[in-house]
Amino acid sequence: MKKTKLKKKSKSRISLLKRKLWEFCKTIIRVRDGNICVICGKKNLEKGGWHTGHFLPSSTCGAFLRYDLRNLHSSCYNCNINLGGNGALYYLALIDKFGKAFVDSIIKDRQKSIKADETFYNNKIKEYEEISSWSKDKLLNHTKIYTGQSPL
Repeated sequence: MKKTKLKKKSKSRISLLKRKLWEFCKTIIRVRDGNICVICGKKNLEKGGWHTGHFLPSSTCGAFLRYDLRNLHSSCYNCNINLGGNGALYYLALIDKFGKAFVDSIIKDRQKSIKADETFYNNKIKEYEEISSWSKDKLLNHTKIYTGQSPL
């Protein structure tokens, strides 16, 4: 009985950490990319029409890339939801913005597997908490050289 309570408490704790981490991701991406869809170029995104989309879908990329700044970008509701991420155009837009080697590194990292436990989420939250106040240019430069591992 005690183990069951511990597992439930741990799962609920991880859920809270995931939500907190996702809020940092959205904040960082909105500063870095602004309110322009990186996929189709739509401008003046706001409220429910302004999404943080995954280049490699969160359902298939695992925790390593789910919260990786290279894999996250501002997107409009239409591209992210109605067009299911608009993958082909997203791919081309990222190559245009960051280069093919950048996109290839994200695709290669799809194979990375990590233990997504409380330590992982707490470390990622700490990392993103520290960079969430950075300027747009500093975040953009950081993303270009980011490897998914904390430089801090």
